[in-house]
Amino acid sequence: MIQKMNQDLESSRHQKNMTKTQKKNDSYVKEGVIVNSYVKDPLLSLDETYDSLVISKNQVELPKKLAQQENNSINPIYPLCAATVGVMGVLGGFTYMMKRFSKGKMEATKEYLLPGITRNHCINDEIHQSIFSMIQSPNRRTILASLGVITLGSMAYMGKVFIDGFKEVWVKKQEADIQKNLQENLIAVETQSFSGKLQIIRSLLSSKAKMFTDELNFKGETPPRNQRFRPSLKGRVTEKAHAQENKNLLILAAASLASIVGLGYFAVRNIRKSDELIKKGIENTKKGIENIVEEFNNNKPIGTIEGNNGEKLTGKDAYKYLIENMLESVYATEEEVDAVIKKLNLSETEKLSYKKHLKDSMNQATEKVNPMMGGSGRNKITYFSHVNDYLSFFYDWLMNPKNPQFKNLFFGIAGISALGYGGKAAAEAVKEVQVKKYNADIELNLQKRLVATELRNFKAKKDSAIEPLCEEFMKQKREGKSPEELKVIADNILFEVKNGPPFVYS
Repeated sequence: MIQKMNQDLESSRHQKNMTKTQKKNDSYVKEGVIVNSYVKDPLLSLDETYDSLVISKNQVELPKKLAQQENNSINPIYPLCAATVGVMGVLGGFTYMMKRFSKGKMEATKEYLLPGITRNHCINDEIHQSIFSMIQSPNRRTILASLGVITLGSMAYMGKVFIDGFKEVWVKKQEADIQKNLQENLIAVETQSFSGKLQIIRSLLSSKAKMFTDELNFKGETPPRNQRFRPSLKGRVTEKAHAQENKNLLILAAASLASIVGLGYFAVRNIRKSDELIKKGIENTKKGIENIVEEFNNNKPIGTIEGNNGEKLTGKDAYKYLIENMLESVYATEEEVDAVIKKLNLSETEKLSYKKHLKDSMNQATEKVNPMMGGSGRNKITYFSHVNDYLSFFYDWLMNPKNPQFKNLFFGIAGISALGYGGKAAAEAVKEVQVKKYNADIELNLQKRLVATELRNFKAKKDSAIEPLCEEFMKQKREGKSPEELKVIADNILFEVKNGPPFVYS
């Protein structure tokens, strides 16, 4: 990890485009400069060390912020308990909804029941459509058309990759030139910042040296000694409070576990009830099938019913259609189908024919798409194609090679698509470069404006480090220090002004 030594804007600008290794090396150099700037002399006496390091002999008050403590954050046990109980509560609510849905399905009358949903597979990708056609009807034309579409699609993809890669390389090269020009222009900005900081240090050295000279040549009365500061400490949390907190956590944990168990039981109970309601609904449907079979055998009149393909069904056909739908809704087994057919008042030939129709229909996974609705509402699977891609015109041409219009249509649309994509990529590349140039100009202008802010920041930090030392100097003078001792203190304060933080790196 790189040490946090580069908080000033000058260092940020300097290291902005460095690699991690370069940043580490740059930080190590700065660490060496800082360490080597302070020479420790082990032969100094303790009194001389006090003067050399400008250490106050009186109690120095610690910052008030040091004793300020924030309130403890929320105990992590609380969110954990809330999350587990909440998840179980959601699960219980979901299972309750399942139970309500099952009950509503059983109690709802026919006019309020939702219709079935046919799964419509819309194939929007031309390659997928060509593969579907090849699998659905494998012949020479569909196989060659599928291979042709895949080949052209691959060529187009590689062309797209080339255009995108060329665009990125060109933009990156232009970005490098922009960054190089920006760094060249920032030299003058960094020079202003660097020279300004050195000028601040020279000004502080001059003013503080003059002040110390005047003070060392002035002899005044010694003021009374200040009273010593006695810091106050905040009380710690008592053991009784900790014990109470642990007790509360145990109660909360026990309540959470009880809630989880209770909600789990509630969820299992709802699932069991839902299963019972579903079984009851299936039994009711089976009773309904028996009633329809009885009405069929008694030749009870039945109204006109619309079939899957919109045809009008009456009489026996209408009864057969109702029985088929109801058997499908309960996922009747082969034995159950045979039992229902056996009860029908039909000839053996009609029974065999109807039995074969039912088994074929119920075992069929797909059906044709209704052109108006995209399906009949049965729980089956349908496929249709809706493509909007240049490859679709190529597929049409390969499937109909004798029609010149398909060829012209493909070349026209494919050509304009390729030109459009290339033009779009070129326009985006130019736009990105211009935006980067403008951003570089904005960055340069911002850094120029920040020089004054950086110098004020540097001056304020220097003053915050030096002024307490100067106050200590004046205090030591009032307490009667000798001129020689004060001279040592003044020398070290001036050394701190020149070499102390915040540092200036060349």
